Amino acid sequence: MPTSNTPDTVVITGGANGLGFALAKAHVARGDRVILVDRDAEQGKASADALAGNVHFFACDLTQVAECETLASHIRSVTASVSRLYNNAGIAGSIGTLKHQTDANWEAVFGINVFAPARLTRLLLPLLEAAPRARVVNVASMAGLLSASHMSAYSASKAALVSLSETLHKELQPVDIGVTVACPAFFKTRLTDSIPPQESKARAAVEKLMANGKLSADQVAQTIVDAADRGQFMVLPHARERWLWYLKRFSYRVLHAVMMRQQPAPAKARPDTGASQ
Repeated sequence: MPTSNTPDTVVITGGANGLGFALAKAHVARGDRVILVDRDAEQGKASADALAGNVHFFACDLTQVAECETLASHIRSVTASVSRLYNNAGIAGSIGTLKHQTDANWEAVFGINVFAPARLTRLLLPLLEAAPRARVVNVASMAGLLSASHMSAYSASKAALVSLSETLHKELQPVDIGVTVACPAFFKTRLTDSIPPQESKARAAVEKLMANGKLSADQVAQTIVDAADRGQFMVLPHARERWLWYLKRFSYRVLHAVMMRQQPAPAKARPDTGASQ
């Protein structure tokens, strides 16, 4: 728990639902002021009302520079400091092999999963520096540590967010701003909303993995909040994936063999008969 009884001011992106809303509930429960940020204005307002605490909501498309600058101005209008920034907003984007990925998908995924956290952290640094204790919490994914197939853009973006977190951990320590990076595995959220509708099979497969997750969004959120309170840098909430990460550090070759055994076999291509079409 924090060392002071003074309520924290907490900013949470992607706060209208899923993990972001669960993080908000955890902080409202202990009396903190919460600032929710989401591009879905209607859902964001409803979520802020449902929390029934000291909660503000600001709509923002975090991929747009001007909107982020306006957001920072709005936040400065309601608080002189920010104790904790949760860079939680993220998308999955298109699911498929690299062969079928587009530049547009890569740009969209990196725009929200990497550029937005870097941008908002930079814009809010003066407010973080003004807090007696402050911490940036970046919500990455086990996909950034254990990259499976068919999710190249998503996995690469989350790996980049882990790397950004490591860099900020070093850069911000001299000004007493802590950094935590959370890497959860599958649990039920609305992440699949960002998978294109035409990829229905891929969406169904991811939703099944989420439904079978061992932890709820509330449990993942509390694990992250507690770890951030302790000053922990890396948080791996899911036990099975945590052990797979340990295995990767011991031997990538062994981990690769394990993951390939679990991967669905690719569809066989039709033989080329040489006949004209």
